[in-house]
Amino acid sequence: MKEKYRNIDLFSWIILACSIFWLMPLLLIFINSFKPYNDMIQHFLALPERISFDMYAETWINFNFSKLTLTTLLYTVCTVLGVVICAPMAAYKLARTKTKYSTVIFGLIILPMMVPFQAYMITLTKLVSKVGLTGTKPGYIIVSIGLCMPLAVFMIHGFVKGIPLELEESALIDGASRYRTYFSVVFPLLKPIITTVIVLDALATWNDVITNQLIVGGKQSAINIQSALYMQFSAQTADWEHALPGIVMSTIPSLIFFVFMQKYIIGGITAGAVKG
Repeated sequence: MKEKYRNIDLFSWIILACSIFWLMPLLLIFINSFKPYNDMIQHFLALPERISFDMYAETWINFNFSKLTLTTLLYTVCTVLGVVICAPMAAYKLARTKTKYSTVIFGLIILPMMVPFQAYMITLTKLVSKVGLTGTKPGYIIVSIGLCMPLAVFMIHGFVKGIPLELEESALIDGASRYRTYFSVVFPLLKPIITTVIVLDALATWNDVITNQLIVGGKQSAINIQSALYMQFSAQTADWEHALPGIVMSTIPSLIFFVFMQKYIIGGITAGAVKG
């Protein structure tokens, strides 16, 4: 029995050490966000001599952080709404339609999950440019919805297959239409997996850099928080004293959101895996 507890303690210490190792970059970002530039460069691993929020206030004003936050929030809300409206309907229809065409369509929808984004990002950028949406907020929102759809459809499709078909047949016998059956019977049952999709897509959109850079470029009126911070680094300059406070401020909302919603991520993924 003592050996068993000794093994558990050893395993706990290993997990703790790994956690500290992986959290160290975030901890260093937080610590150095309070330092002036010279102290940051010369004493990167040291604790700050004093806690000052001057650089946070300066970053908030210089970066116009309130506007960046609203723009990023707009992208996140619109992307999540678009996915939540379209993905469940597509997944439900494909799951309930047993034809070779539905199988082919489902395969085409989830195909981007199997192909690296780098393989088609240039083609995607060219396509957006041809339709005149480059550098615009609607263009970025449409692309974000499209990139989030494959995983959402895949997860919801597996969940729908676990919903008893008898529930829908009973609703149809009682006189409900196909649309009424979907919205009144099926959609409420999809709450666990849809909540998971909301959390994953919200975090992905809020923290996106590459897609925003490709579609929006450097247009100040349409960039999100992460792109604005990324643009402070180049071969000639690196504005660390403003970038680090900006990173901390941009991380806080997504971190709080994740902490409160993480139970839904685990529950939804598990339910989708079991039911699929």
